[in-house]
Amino acid sequence: MNLVDIDHMEEEDWEFWTPRTEVSPSFNRVELDTGKGLQIKGAGHEGSYGSWHSKLIKVEEKRKYELSTEYEIRDVANEQVSIYAVATWFDEKGILLQRDYIDQLHFLHDGWRRLCREIDSPRQAALLRLELSFRWSATGTVTWRNTSIEVCGKPGERNVRVATTYIKPTNDLDTNLELMLEVLDKSGSHHPDIICLTETFYEGSVELPLTDKCQSIPGLLTNEIGKKAVAYNCYVLFTMYEREKEHIYNTAVLIGRDGGIVGKYRKMHLPLYEAESGVMPGSGHGIFDTDFGRIGVLICYDQEFPESSRILALLGAEVIFIPTIGEEMLQTRARARDNGLHVVVSGCDGPVSSRIIDPMGDIVGHVIDEETGVYSADIRLDEQRYTFWLSVGAGKGESRSLFKKERRTDEYSALLLTNL
Repeated sequence: MNLVDIDHMEEEDWEFWTPRTEVSPSFNRVELDTGKGLQIKGAGHEGSYGSWHSKLIKVEEKRKYELSTEYEIRDVANEQVSIYAVATWFDEKGILLQRDYIDQLHFLHDGWRRLCREIDSPRQAALLRLELSFRWSATGTVTWRNTSIEVCGKPGERNVRVATTYIKPTNDLDTNLELMLEVLDKSGSHHPDIICLTETFYEGSVELPLTDKCQSIPGLLTNEIGKKAVAYNCYVLFTMYEREKEHIYNTAVLIGRDGGIVGKYRKMHLPLYEAESGVMPGSGHGIFDTDFGRIGVLICYDQEFPESSRILALLGAEVIFIPTIGEEMLQTRARARDNGLHVVVSGCDGPVSSRIIDPMGDIVGHVIDEETGVYSADIRLDEQRYTFWLSVGAGKGESRSLFKKERRTDEYSALLLTNL
């Protein structure tokens, strides 16, 4: 078995691979202004498929490695589908353990792209093969350069404590505000990093004209909740009806640990009854950066549209929050499983509607009863959840990465048609 030292990869340490000779593209070692490159070019038919494979690299188990490579393309119709890089891990006997896409894409100033990713090597890992691939493009060309692997240390953990809440609204604004502040006090005793409240709790059940119960942002409601965020040194996510000039929105507001407004997201998908009540749909997606990571937000009816949660995942969300007045157990579990992310739901249809779901779609836990009002849990944002034989063959694959990279975006044009 020919092994490569991690610090001394040379041009001859790469060999080409194709699934069948009849679909093989052409492979060439090329001279670049910046050094040597590995090139793959389509062979004139759409089934062209091939990779440059490194010889096996010696690695250690349960270590953090940074993997990186750069590439340039010409005449590739769909880059997301046709170009990819994979790390394949083996044990000391060469038995497949796990495969991971190197999928964090950055655009360089000279027209090249860089793929990189920090990956924790699996238990029993001893060998690694890097694979630089091209597929399903008749005339396209990809050139790879500067492929590297570096040890970053031992895996760490990025834990965050999240809290979801359940309270039953009343028909009185002042009482609802008191209940919101009370459940924030209850939540604060759990020492969370972020608390999620249910959808439009303050005013949604109050029998007043919409124009009489909406507020501006900032305003009384954001100020009062901001005080609790400061008191408990946590983020608070809640929704409210926001008035801006002649428009009214169903808006999610993220309050920071300092009591200030981090940002807001206006509900994009409106059920007909809400639209007919005079609510305006928002634009843009609910993505926010916090001091513990990037979060995504959907509001109630948004969860019925899987495109929204997928976009949040593509924008880098590490956990998705859903304030809602409903239950929708199936949809919330599906949104977690669809994207390989934790989902935190704060509902209003019984205590069980406020829950935390793990990346496999399993329920971590939920609010027990109205008196308790709070459920909190520590979730690990960087935890990689693997499933045997998920896409990658007789090894383990991670849904969070696989489901993003293996989308057939070249066949999704119907999503953009408005008359279907």
